Amino acid sequence: MASYLLSLLFLSLTLSLAIPEKPVHFHFYQHKTFSAPNPSDVRVAKGPIPLPVGPFSFGDIIVLDDPLTSGPEATSPLLGRAQGLDSVMNSLTVTWVFNIVLICGKYNGSTIAIMGRDDILLPVRELSVVGGSGAFRMARGYVLVKTYSVDNITGDSELELDVYVYPAKL
Repeated sequence: MASYLLSLLFLSLTLSLAIPEKPVHFHFYQHKTFSAPNPSDVRVAKGPIPLPVGPFSFGDIIVLDDPLTSGPEATSPLLGRAQGLDSVMNSLTVTWVFNIVLICGKYNGSTIAIMGRDDILLPVRELSVVGGSGAFRMARGYVLVKTYSVDNITGDSELELDVYVYPAKL
């Protein structure tokens, strides 16, 4: 009897792990603004080696609190914020460590933790979802990043983010 119950338990666990999950999908536009009067990104450390394009240097550390909107215009409805850090590498890559803080809808108050390398010259880049809070505690997934627009003088840009997050089964 005990082996029968163990077999049923093993079978149910195997089936629950084999069923493909559907991710929760979010689509945002991230507005990275370095220029006055209302910057959402602030360089807190300036690196010593200027990059060949744009206003950044290898070693720059940037603190961000960027609006995430439903459309590419800054006046589009606000859905959340991207809060964290960028570090600029000795190529046109950025290392991201930030949280998506959701401020409306079903997931209001939940966060999604993001980390990864962004090779900004590629048309589509991928970052990792490494956790979160609230509805996304212990989540996993990925983010696809596309540059929507960029100002090579100021560094201001709009990024299009497609976030695919798999909430943990608790």
